This record gives sequence, structure tokens and C-alpha cells, in this order.
Amino acid sequence: MQTLFTIGVLVVVAAVAAAIWWRSQRRAAASRAGHWFKAFAAERGGTFGSGTPSFGVVHPTGRPLTGAPADPWVEFRLGERPVLAIDTRESYRHFDDHVYFRDLHVTQVRVPPGPELRIVPGRPVAMPTLPPDSGLDAELARWLAANPRFGQREVVIENGAARTWGPGCATRQNVTAEARYLADLADHLPTTLWNLSGDAS
Repeated sequence: MQTLFTIGVLVVVAAVAAAIWWRSQRRAAASRAGHWFKAFAAERGGTFGSGTPSFGVVHPTGRPLTGAPADPWVEFRLGERPVLAIDTRESYRHFDDHVYFRDLHVTQVRVPPGPELRIVPGRPVAMPTLPPDSGLDAELARWLAANPRFGQREVVIENGAARTWGPGCATRQNVTAEARYLADLADHLPTTLWNLSGDAS
């Protein structure tokens, strides 16, 4: 009798867990379908969460895209540059050792192929794919000193995309402002950065 009771409790617990999971999946799907990115894509002649973006990487791992992000995303053009915006969540471990999630938005613009470049406010630029004594490091440091406005945001350039991110959900204002910032950065970077890859444009 005790065994039947235990099995019954386990079945009920499993059914409740499955119902909660199924409901959360439906809510997530409804949230993606109703995201403002959909109207934004229609206004800009862009693509909303359909298929795979034509370029870009997913923050924070930096892996090249091999499929569509699971989170809501939109691809549109800013002038001649394709822009990819992703509304995502970032996991973090709280002091009580539980994992929580916070909203995060990522904005990326397509750039010519080149070496990996990282800009972190308050620190010199870093080029992880180059040897430490590369002359390009010093040139980029001089360029950043002469153009301090481009040292205000954390930016990573790799896999043909310049990307930045920030806390909170994506809004029209932050996606557009960040895309302009990244496009301006890419337009002003020293040409030697793109020439190094032999694929300048």
C-alpha cells in the first residue's frame, strides 16, 4: 500500500512539473510572437525571428550563429549595414548559490572580416588573436586615445560582427542608438585592422 501511495505521489509531482514546463514554454512562445521586434521588422523591411540571421554571434559565448537564436531577434538595415538585435536573458549565480536570470539586449552590426578586437571602458584595447608584441596593438591604443568616444562602451569585434550589450530589455531607442554607435565605430577604425585579414572593404 505504501508503495502505491509513493508511486501516486511521484506521478502527481511529475504531472505538475510537466504542466508548469508546458505552460512556461507556451508563454515564452507567445512572448516571442508578440514581441515589438515584429512590428519593427515590418517597418524597416527586416526579418523577425524567421530562419537564421545572415550574420552575427550570440553573446556572451561569442560562438558564430549556426541557427536562429532561441530568443526574440530582428535583423534590419541601418544605411548599408545589416544590424542584428537580440532580446535575451543572462544567467548569474546569486549569493545564496541559486542561478537567476536578468534581461539583456545585444546589438550587432556587420563589419569586414578582421582580427578579434575587444574594447573595455577604462582599459586598453585587446586583440587576443594577435601576438602580444603586434604593432597593431599600439596603433589601436593611439587611435582610441585620439577617439575617446569609442572607449565608452564594451565592444567585441569578431566573426564579422561588432557587438555591444546592455542590461534590460531591448527598446527602439537603445537598439537604434547602439547600432549607430557600432556602425560609426566600424567606419572610423584604422584601415590596417581590416587590411590585416586581407579582406578589407
